Amino acid sequence: MIRADLIRRSKNSQCTLGVLVIGTEAFATLEPPWKDNQANISCIKDGTYECVFLPRSASGKYRNVWHVRDVEGRSGILMHNGNLVSHTKGCILLGTHHGTLAGQPAVLGSRKAMRDLYRLVGEEPISLTIW
Repeated sequence: MIRADLIRRSKNSQCTLGVLVIGTEAFATLEPPWKDNQANISCIKDGTYECVFLPRSASGKYRNVWHVRDVEGRSGILMHNGNLVSHTKGCILLGTHHGTLAGQPAVLGSRKAMRDLYRLVGEEPISLTIW
């Protein structure tokens, strides 16, 4: 199993920004703000989670994603592409870097980041620790 750390660096009422580190590689992350772990509007609790590769999300909307399993009180949490908090319902968005889009905090280079993650870990499960 591949080990990864998600270090949350900035938390505010709009979003949660962080960095996903796997070995010497790093990816920018964007999540919703903390709202008491409420489904669809909150980031998930700090902790360690197993993430399994899915060639396609259950909805069929996303391809080549990682399902964050056994999140207390939540289901359907993925690591997937997207740019803005409005593109996630409690999931973790990956990008190559942070920036702004339409005046909002964003991750940019998201599709590239997802391709890079796949090249880095393939379809191996990931042990994700969120700090």
